Amino acid sequence: MRLLSIILIFIISLAANAENPTYPIHYHVTLNPEHDRAEVVIESDHRGLLKLLDFDLSSGRYSNLEANGELKIEDDRALWTPPKRNARLTLHVEVSHERDPGEYDSLMTENWAIFRGDDIIPAARVRTAGKVYAEAWLEFSLPKHWTSVTTGWDKEGARRFRIDNPERRFDRPTGWMIAGQLGTRREKLGETELVVSAPKGSSLRRMDVVTLITNVWPEVEQAFQTAPPKFAVIGHGDPMWRGALSGPNALFLHGDRPMVSENGTSTVIHELIHVVTRIDSRDRSDWLVEGLAEFYAVELLYRAGSLTEARRTRIMEGLADWGSEVKTLRKKRSAGATSARAVVLLDKLDREIQSVTDGERTLDDVTRVLIEKRTVTTGMFLEVVAEVMGKPSQVLDTPLLRQAE
Repeated sequence: MRLLSIILIFIISLAANAENPTYPIHYHVTLNPEHDRAEVVIESDHRGLLKLLDFDLSSGRYSNLEANGELKIEDDRALWTPPKRNARLTLHVEVSHERDPGEYDSLMTENWAIFRGDDIIPAARVRTAGKVYAEAWLEFSLPKHWTSVTTGWDKEGARRFRIDNPERRFDRPTGWMIAGQLGTRREKLGETELVVSAPKGSSLRRMDVVTLITNVWPEVEQAFQTAPPKFAVIGHGDPMWRGALSGPNALFLHGDRPMVSENGTSTVIHELIHVVTRIDSRDRSDWLVEGLAEFYAVELLYRAGSLTEARRTRIMEGLADWGSEVKTLRKKRSAGATSARAVVLLDKLDREIQSVTDGERTLDDVTRVLIEKRTVTTGMFLEVVAEVMGKPSQVLDTPLLRQAE
């Protein structure tokens, strides 16, 4: 009987593996500050499951591509047909990149480097033998005097990370990363690991970031009912770009950005919302993505007790003044006055939802649906709101959403 049970378990295991076969892929990145480049090796013993990798080289940062199997470089694409066993491709990547004159969104110095994995490992269209999944790892080799490396991915060693994105069958390392002589703070927030990392001596106030996020985190979990297993806040002062940018599992923050601005909004919480919700848009609906992030940057501080009701009211009044001249929210990119106007609209919508549902539903219920959909449009948003409220919204019946610029 015991032997029969073992055989059955073995057969079930084989069937599961046959249904979702996997193959390993290893990314090895050597950071070379002397030449301001990363030397990348991609290896896979895929047993014929990988048919073709079509890499995007259009950024112009990649060079010295070599591979076994068959490699063709056409225009801004590299087409690699890897051998079944011991497949290996190497390339060089220019790390430092100016976003604005004198300001870098990617930089390597003698003692540290800040960059996005998206730029180090080029994006690829992949053809496989059926529905198969990658099991991916990322490992770094650093200069001798560099002490550590931080990413938003789970750590499996001092410089080794497991890359696992359930939404994709081909996993590639993405998001903000930092390596070098670092100062790092870690905190466990429920089931989520927070890591805040910057070069030693940086102007980024690591404990301020940890304290602010720790304060609002219970409200983040309550509002969205989802949270990543880990995320990183990576930052530094000049000459890095003087702003903040989110990415998968991580965000970048300039050291001079205030934790909470004088107008009551918070760049840190704004970008944190992007990391947690991961909502994207199309059809000139960026107002919704940016508006939600800015709305919750105020609302979660209020719910956490960091803002009084009177202060919250003054913040909304200030945003209303800022966005008073905006005629439409339907723009390709939402920023400044447009986002401020979007926040005011969403605040009115939240009150309408609560009124119509006798306090049973809020904007949170709408946002959770949008999180599941990931890529949203204005039309989709109107439909979700109507479903949550039980009828169309009067607040959203406005020229701000009907005309696109």
